[in-house]
Amino acid sequence: MMLSEGFSRLSAMIGFLIILLILLFGYLFFEPFLTEETITIKVINKSQFGNEPGKYFVFTDEEVFYNDNNYYQSKENADELNEKIYPGTTYRVKVVGVYLPWLPRFRNITKILEINGIPVIQSPIKSD
Repeated sequence: MMLSEGFSRLSAMIGFLIILLILLFGYLFFEPFLTEETITIKVINKSQFGNEPGKYFVFTDEEVFYNDNNYYQSKENADELNEKIYPGTTYRVKVVGVYLPWLPRFRNITKILEINGIPVIQSPIKSD
């Protein structure tokens, strides 16, 4: 009797953890489709995340954005976007993610659409 009760509790806990992991990885996979948004920002400052290449912070009046290469968001152009971002400039950008002010969770800038109201022409990806 005791083994059966303990086993059913363990099975329920393992099942709960499996469902939680499926939901977490499902969210990571579908995050670009669920949370993508086009917004207008005015950059106050930008900085690199330590000495790591391809990881940058972009500071605005309302929130802090992350400019990072991310596998789940199919983004590999962080260095190219960082070269186009200057303090004091207004941008229309596409962002992905959810901003939570009380957690270190920042939205990721995936594409620059306009700089000071002028549309940005996206260059084709170079293949080697």
